Amino acid sequence: MKITKVDVMQINVKPVDNPGWRPIVCRIYTDAGIYGDGEAAMAYGTGSTAAYGMIQDLAKLILGMDPLQHEVIWHKLYKSTFWGQNGGTGYI
Repeated sequence: MKITKVDVMQINVKPVDNPGWRPIVCRIYTDAGIYGDGEAAMAYGTGSTAAYGMIQDLAKLILGMDPLQHEVIWHKLYKSTFWGQNGGTGYI
């Protein structure tokens, strides 16, 4: 089984009790007709939509991979991202 497509969607809701909530969801499709859904978040309010772009970038890295190989996928994503490896400012 292989990952064939990833749809990333920003849900436009504005709940009265949490106006900063802007959920980012994704659906991962396989060549076997099976799909899975997920949600991503980085922050509430300002910056909350950053997960949308991040998931789009990460989706390109997993196309063609076996969705059942969780550790292989995680390792590839980890090694492919500077920030995921504790890079950047504030880390001493």
